[in-house]
Amino acid sequence: MALLKSDVSNPLGTLVATESQGLASSVTQIDDSGGTIYQIEINNSGNQSDVYLKLYQGSGNTPTVGSTAPDHIIKCLSASTVSVAYPDGLAYTVALFAAVVSGSGGTEGTTDPTGTVKYSIRYTT
Repeated sequence: MALLKSDVSNPLGTLVATESQGLASSVTQIDDSGGTIYQIEINNSGNQSDVYLKLYQGSGNTPTVGSTAPDHIIKCLSASTVSVAYPDGLAYTVALFAAVVSGSGGTEGTTDPTGTVKYSIRYTT
């Protein structure tokens, strides 16, 4: 599914990136410059395994799942939804990328989720 970006008037961020992803090897570019993340929501209701949203900062090259170390990892338990708020913001200084994996959340994790995982990131640039 294609990345959907929306402008919103909200104290949690003026931009929302929403993606449905089922392939661990699929890295999505969320933003192409620095900004601040205020909230992340992950919907893993379609999976019986835990998943991990990996966030990467990068300039020039798209990160490689399994060999590029993520800058931030958020775990979402099986068949559930998690929402994480950053009241003071989680800053990133260059392009922001995201990928979803199951199995292991560390750098080495590359396993595809068995079903689609939907995530939303509220941020400003």
